[in-house]
Amino acid sequence: MQKNYSHLKVLEKHPLKKEIFFLIEKDKDLENLFLDNFDFKKFKRPKGYEGLVRLITEQQLSVASARAIFLRIRKNLKSFKPEEFLKLSDQILKETGLSRQKILYCRILAESIKNKQLNFRELHKMDDEELKKNLIKIKGIGEWTAECYMLASLDRPDIWPVKDLGLQVAVQRIKNLKKRPSEEKMKKISKIWKPYRSTVANVLWASYD
Repeated sequence: MQKNYSHLKVLEKHPLKKEIFFLIEKDKDLENLFLDNFDFKKFKRPKGYEGLVRLITEQQLSVASARAIFLRIRKNLKSFKPEEFLKLSDQILKETGLSRQKILYCRILAESIKNKQLNFRELHKMDDEELKKNLIKIKGIGEWTAECYMLASLDRPDIWPVKDLGLQVAVQRIKNLKKRPSEEKMKKISKIWKPYRSTVANVLWASYD
């Protein structure tokens, strides 16, 4: 029996329609998700040092709280460069709301860039796995931060941050699971969505928010 997608015409106007129709064809559970969140936007962050500092700030914090802290940090900088960040005292950074631990992480990252241990031009040429492996060598950057950097800053199409609480809750909802899925379960469920898992992550975040 031929499938009738006439009710999905509204999705024809979406800039990600190719990915969306591929995903709906693969997984019927995504159909209402895309229809209910038609206006979902991609999660975007700047490339380079600024993007990583923003993501470090966002670790284990609400979007609103992290954004307020980040904006206060930015106000104290002439330009968002590692050298400028390193000039700020711990006291000034504490006053922005950044925790002592995250101040340390942002300083370590700044030093890594300054000392050429981390080169963004080279980093951005790497494939997903290699890039993640290189980023998580830096203290304070774990898998979640590295994956969100690839998804939000580099716009890579097949990134799936399994450690993200919001994604776990959203997957639990759309799959009608009794409990929040484990990281392994998240990986297993997402296989069918390759190679467009970033699109699923973006729409799930929109539904969770």
